[in-house]
Amino acid sequence: MNNATRTAGVALTLSLSLVALSPAVAAPMAGPLTAPGDRAGVATDAAVQRPTEDVTIKRDGYGVPHVYADTTFDLFYGYGYVVAQDRLFQMEMARRAVLGTSAEVLGPDYVEIDRRTRATFDPAAIRAQLEDLPQEQLDVLAGYAEGMNRHLEEIADSPETLLPKQFSDHGFTPREWTAYDVAMIWIGTMANRFSDSTGEVANLQTLQALVDEHGEEKGRALFDQVLWTEDTNAPTTQPRQDVKKPNRLPGALGAGAAAPAGVTASGLSPIDPDLSDDGVERMRANGGGTAPGDRPEASNLWITGEEKTEGGGSTLVNGPQFGWFNPSYVYGIGLHGAGYDVTGNTPFAYPAVIFGTNRHISWGSTAGPLDVNDVYQEQLNPADPTQYRYEGQWRQMEQRQETIEVKGGDPVTHTVYSTVHGTVTSIDRENHTAYAKKRSWTGTEVQSLMAWVDVTKARDWDEYLAQAKRMGISINWYYADRGGNIGYVSPGRMPDRPEGQDARIPATGDGSMEWEGIRDFSENPQAYNPKQGYIANWNNQAGPGAVGDSGNWAPVDRVNEILAELESQKTFTPEESWDILETTSFADLNIRYLRPYLEQAARRYHPHGRERELIDLVLDWDGQARDDDGDGLYDDPQPALMRAWLPRLFEEVLADDLPESVYQQYARTIYPASGVARPANGTKLVVNALLGKRAGVEQRVDLFGGEDGPTVLAETYLQAVEQLEAEHGTDPADWKAPMAQHTFSHQNFIGVDQAGKDERFTALDYMNRGTENDMVHLDGAEAEMCTVAPPGQSGFIAPDGTLSPHYSDQLEMYGDFECKDEHLTPEAVDAAAESTTVLTPEGAVAAAR
Repeated sequence: MNNATRTAGVALTLSLSLVALSPAVAAPMAGPLTAPGDRAGVATDAAVQRPTEDVTIKRDGYGVPHVYADTTFDLFYGYGYVVAQDRLFQMEMARRAVLGTSAEVLGPDYVEIDRRTRATFDPAAIRAQLEDLPQEQLDVLAGYAEGMNRHLEEIADSPETLLPKQFSDHGFTPREWTAYDVAMIWIGTMANRFSDSTGEVANLQTLQALVDEHGEEKGRALFDQVLWTEDTNAPTTQPRQDVKKPNRLPGALGAGAAAPAGVTASGLSPIDPDLSDDGVERMRANGGGTAPGDRPEASNLWITGEEKTEGGGSTLVNGPQFGWFNPSYVYGIGLHGAGYDVTGNTPFAYPAVIFGTNRHISWGSTAGPLDVNDVYQEQLNPADPTQYRYEGQWRQMEQRQETIEVKGGDPVTHTVYSTVHGTVTSIDRENHTAYAKKRSWTGTEVQSLMAWVDVTKARDWDEYLAQAKRMGISINWYYADRGGNIGYVSPGRMPDRPEGQDARIPATGDGSMEWEGIRDFSENPQAYNPKQGYIANWNNQAGPGAVGDSGNWAPVDRVNEILAELESQKTFTPEESWDILETTSFADLNIRYLRPYLEQAARRYHPHGRERELIDLVLDWDGQARDDDGDGLYDDPQPALMRAWLPRLFEEVLADDLPESVYQQYARTIYPASGVARPANGTKLVVNALLGKRAGVEQRVDLFGGEDGPTVLAETYLQAVEQLEAEHGTDPADWKAPMAQHTFSHQNFIGVDQAGKDERFTALDYMNRGTENDMVHLDGAEAEMCTVAPPGQSGFIAPDGTLSPHYSDQLEMYGDFECKDEHLTPEAVDAAAESTTVLTPEGAVAAAR
């Protein structure tokens, strides 16, 4: 059974199981729809605002809406209205997740999530930013909120048919939306997820463990070897060969440079090895891996320009890897009027369409790589741990009381502490220290959102770059236009750190390691029409010198799978660019780097001997790990070989040099059972050790302990063979590893329910690809776009359990690596329209078709 036949059954099973629940008809909505807080200038108890003119909504055969209006308020009013129709429960729970109010409706198990969330933002500061917006930008957010509220009015009138079933199942009703809520969805799910990462606390624990195990000299040498600043062999999206003057490294520490003298001598106190830091834990919960390199990042993109695209023009293929959820993480939309002509997909139905086109240009994004956060170690007053030393004096921490309402329990009150540097993320009571996170982008959250909204109106690279300059958060932006021009920029406010600061570990909080400002935007990694004719990224290093505290970028990088395909032929048709997606989705991400050294060792064995035949199994392998026969197992023995070999290899090479706590960071996430998204971190260390003097990171400690590296690879490989023979017999055809599958979670990435538990499902062989995939081809007046975003456009389930027809109608398409055409012109939208709705200023809803 292939992905296609599996998927068809999934949609049917979901439909039958949910209808069979025989839910009671929803009770009328109890209480007012209003929520505490303002509506950005609209009184909380005021009636829902109406559009000033008619708003027309046309939906295609997949339920994707195209909204037409003449003013910004009206256009986003229509947008909010359709989102409420399709995703109201998901959006309600996203709002609760980002505001820290999920325990109010889900109970005590969610108090800890809410506690951590409340520390990620200051409500008063966000509201102040909203108050400073010009009316045109405020209309985006206010219009969107009022459109959602318009549908809430309809639900209040007809809950028996319109109230999503999940509200009744969870025992509460939806609340009114505000401009603040709309902004916070983006801030909580984009800015706080992808621009708030730092591994400095975990890195300090690693440094201390290494020094405790090996002493100062070897411990620090190993630290530089496993958590380097920059590996000059690492591939960069801003091509190294095109950069005349690399960016300054954070803290002026380069590869192999000496870190500050001992932990204590550098001004830092020891750290509790078991200290749990909220910042680190949030980063991992938000989709990051384990240390090292635990920043949430898993998205890819490639663009071909005029010379690399068959027939000219540009082709952009994007695959943002947010994870797999039900309903989908992204929402399809077309916005037309008031200066907008945008079609695409966007996470959580943001006002900003972040994967799309306006027919003049196309754009995409991957996770931000820049180091825009620092952690400061604050020295606490033993007599009063709410005081910290700064500039020679004890200062009182600022405190903000937060009360979390809890369903079925008493309210929980906790205190959010902050210092001059930022929110306190952990307190090490044993060592009288606290850790506070400083963000370079504090105060730019709403500005960054509006820059992303406005960039969708750009017509050329200069207009695009002007909006990138407004971005405060770290993110990767990509550009292509109908003239065949392509570009890349990594926006974000890069701190100008003091010379000598080691950006990998916390800075001292006494005032001696303060930033000297924000670096000029011209220093941000950028590329426009690079000589190679293409741009590619899979969360690899942005540009030379653009490094962080947890990137650990190396020559071992999954972007090489994309680069190998792009270098394999001179030009690509749009269809051939799309086909790269399937190849990279099933690629093993480790064998490419180990094969050359295993091949060296193989020459020492008899060419017709048993050992050579066994080694040739992986040497001759194309690296594709698939289950085409649908039996739940990889078709070939190589995936099982790799899963048996790498643990043995890492144990042999790394276990004797790394403390157990550090070694386990490399040993436990080699080939995760849930699916492989990244190369193993241990492969990076092994390959650099094999490179020796040619490595981009100085190898001061010989991890092979004097042994020949290729020989160690061959010996551990043959040991893995013996293991498989003992477990499965001597025929390699019987060595099969289980194929992972995608689980579409009913909880969002924060861990808060966004659907019923019965809506969680498993389907499709695991594919290392985007949550959605889109492709845009532009060439002169020609513009084409196709997208796929499983499970479907709508998450609506009626009170009687009936699923929207667009609940899972993109699942099979996704499994077959197909995509649906998007409609980019008024004529195309009209031809594809299966329904038309008009929202009038008088409050009527007219179904015209």
